[in-house]
Amino acid sequence: MPKQVDHHQRRADIAEAAVAMIAQHGLEDVKLTQIARAAGCTTGAVTHYFGTKDDVLLAALEHVCQRLFARIDEGEIAPGIEALCAVLPSDAESLAEWKVWLAFWGRAAFVPRLAAVHHDYYAQIEDMLLTGFGVDADDARLTAAAIIAAIDGVSTRICLEPALWPPARQRALLSRLLLPLFATLDLKGDDHADTSAFAA
Repeated sequence: MPKQVDHHQRRADIAEAAVAMIAQHGLEDVKLTQIARAAGCTTGAVTHYFGTKDDVLLAALEHVCQRLFARIDEGEIAPGIEALCAVLPSDAESLAEWKVWLAFWGRAAFVPRLAAVHHDYYAQIEDMLLTGFGVDADDARLTAAAIIAAIDGVSTRICLEPALWPPARQRALLSRLLLPLFATLDLKGDDHADTSAFAA
């Protein structure tokens, strides 16, 4: 009897391998052979499931975003520092995911197809935040966009200097940025964090 292959799982494995290889080698320098080796398959298998290298790379971006959405769902994202800190690059896995997101982010400024993908993901994240806030007004949407921008900025800094930003310092910095934003929604968040750790 021929071996049964879980095609959905195989695609997920390849996408996960692509995330790891992009994080290690960068978007421009990553090779299909590296992705295939990391996934434990041949380059022929990679192209069988995804067609082209660009398709594999986009699958890596989608894999990263779906993990982000899963973390948001698990944390029942709300206007609270703890919940929002859960999406920062606080361990090796999330750091790799953020490196992939930022690699595509830089490229999206010049590639309309990628810009459209990022636009769609940002819109979804804004909607998830607004659902957590329990409000949906133009001003609230602008605040949600500001929160996302703060998280992007903090995460970019962490990716560049991971050794300088342990989780406690990440939380202190995000608190410094977000607590005033919560006030624009007449929300207090889940706490009034002590931001003194920022100077630690």
